[in-house]
Amino acid sequence: MSGLRVSVVLPTLDGAATLPRLLDALARARGRHPLEIIAIDSGSRDDSVRLLENAGARVLDLGGEQFGHASARNRAAAHATGAVLLFVTQDVEPVGESWLEPLLAALEEPNVAGAFGRQVPRGASPEEAFLAGANYGAAPRRITQTDLARPFGPGRTFFSSAFGLVRRAVWEKIPFPRIVMSEDQAWGMAALRAGHEVRYVPEAAVYHGHAFTLGRAFRRNFDSGSSLAQLGVTGGIWGAGLAHLLRELRWIAREHGWARIPYTLLYETVRMIAFQCGRMERVIPRGMARVLGEAPRR
Repeated sequence: MSGLRVSVVLPTLDGAATLPRLLDALARARGRHPLEIIAIDSGSRDDSVRLLENAGARVLDLGGEQFGHASARNRAAAHATGAVLLFVTQDVEPVGESWLEPLLAALEEPNVAGAFGRQVPRGASPEEAFLAGANYGAAPRRITQTDLARPFGPGRTFFSSAFGLVRRAVWEKIPFPRIVMSEDQAWGMAALRAGHEVRYVPEAAVYHGHAFTLGRAFRRNFDSGSSLAQLGVTGGIWGAGLAHLLRELRWIAREHGWARIPYTLLYETVRMIAFQCGRMERVIPRGMARVLGEAPRR
């Protein structure tokens, strides 16, 4: 699929600090593949729009709608002209020069609807780095409909819209489902149910790391719990979470010392409480959910 036009779909908001590295990598990729950039901006007040326009991107606004992880990406994808859609976030930076080709190669199999690559957690907190390592490891994965029957948890990611390629013809039939968060997991599940397959391709990699405050970790995991409950994949999540925590504590002690363990326990307790609260969003007053979560609610 090396000759096909690639449409990069890029949601932005005040991303001027990280966009230059991504845009430089995309400019170099243009020398190897036909490529366009469709950005959808949520009202940036910094130089994001100027940087995007200087890079030759088409910049859209939200069209009068409230931001949504799914709706913004779908709006941008609808304006794209490429046969494949590359979804990225504004804070990723491709690793090396051969980061796009492995994703395109994965789509040469006609039954593959999408492929996503590795996320190397540069600049991440130890806790988030361990989670990224669990979700985006060194081994490739062939994800099929049978994976839907397995317990969901770390290492069971179905897709990632932070760095993932989708066949446009599939997206036209299966756009990102409207959901508070985890729109990429929702899309992956829908594609698998439709009989498609997804590939995890670690040879394609980007730098992408987070270092959240406790407050932001709570809000994001509240949204995650809400979304995954809506998708019906929270059964058995506590067992998977506990096993992940035990592996994480051993890794933290080995890599960062025992002094880090109390904070890791606090951080993971906050995440688990937030996730459980998010699972119960349907019985929480809407105004309270807006405060507890990060993503906009209608």
